[in-house]
Amino acid sequence: MGIGLNGLSSGLNDTYSALLGSGSGSGEIGGATLLSDYASIKNGSYGKMMKSYYAKVKEEDETDSSKKSSKTKETDAASASAARKFYETATGMNALDYSADNIDELYDKVSAFVKDYNSMMTNASKSKNSAVQAQADALNDYTYQNYKLFAKIGITMNADRTLSIDEDTFKKVNEKTGATNVPTISTLFKGIGSFADKAADRASKIYRKAGEGESVTSSKAKYAGSMGSASTSNKTDDKTVSDTDIATTASALYKSVEKLGAMAFDNGNKDSIYNIFSTLIKDYNTLVNDAAKSKNSNVVKQVDYLKTLISGNKSAFSKMGITVNSDKTMSIDEEKFKASDMSNVGDLFSGAYSFGEKMTDRINQIYRYAAQGNTLAGKTYTNQGGYNAFNAGSTLDTIM
Repeated sequence: MGIGLNGLSSGLNDTYSALLGSGSGSGEIGGATLLSDYASIKNGSYGKMMKSYYAKVKEEDETDSSKKSSKTKETDAASASAARKFYETATGMNALDYSADNIDELYDKVSAFVKDYNSMMTNASKSKNSAVQAQADALNDYTYQNYKLFAKIGITMNADRTLSIDEDTFKKVNEKTGATNVPTISTLFKGIGSFADKAADRASKIYRKAGEGESVTSSKAKYAGSMGSASTSNKTDDKTVSDTDIATTASALYKSVEKLGAMAFDNGNKDSIYNIFSTLIKDYNTLVNDAAKSKNSNVVKQVDYLKTLISGNKSAFSKMGITVNSDKTMSIDEEKFKASDMSNVGDLFSGAYSFGEKMTDRINQIYRYAAQGNTLAGKTYTNQGGYNAFNAGSTLDTIM
């Protein structure tokens, strides 16, 4: 059924009358309101009112956002600090003496490792940053993959993601065989690819996610609190050695170690080996003395780790006429050195996982901290004992 023209005309008239306020009752109010709104739009007062309204809304949103951001930053600061501390502890595990005679010190160091691990995991698990939580989840999963090895040395995983260590089990010696737990401890905490190395790698990621994208080796992280203070030992004057000088000396030492490792270690080559080894010792001693005058706490700590590595091999050095002095510098007796078997030098400085390789890795760490996170582009040993181009350092560098 259609609508007639008369009806349509009537309907339009009614609507028009209502809009102009010619009707009665509610129609009059509606029309007056519309005309009033139209006048507000036309004279600009409506626009001013809307600008004021949205400005207020924006201000409230920014205030809420600032409060949330501040709260998140505060929470993540705790995660970043704990991750940085654990990274420092974890990277230091490689320089320890993993012998049965050193079980007491190993227990102390592993206990510190467990303590710092627990602090990092507790803070990261509570973080409101989902990326930090994800890294903590990944580390927890990796820790679980190693729970059987941990159990052998008295370390257990708790329900809250922390670890516990039992001293008696850790130091236990098998009564029948006389065997110790040291091989398992070494597997977990020593060298590239160990649990400690990979845990340090994960800690660096937590630090970055919890902070502002800074790497744990950046200048911002270097001088942050709780990273330790510079050692005052071996200081002969008040002159401070710059990071640039440290980096230069570390680079020279790195090249000396690398050059020595590439030599043929036969007794007919003693003069050449002695000359290079003498240069190595000179560069090493310079680095030790310079680090004692450095204000970069990370450089000091890394040099301390290097000195520990040197001290751990003093028995092997003594066979070559090399003495590790009380201040951890080295001295070489030319006559005794040339009278020794050069294969002893080869055993220390050639081949995969050799002392020489560990030394270059530590020197690279020193260089990184002195050179704002850069690495030494050099060569290191392959599994076959040859050289292979590689940016020396832990796997941490490759993912930074």
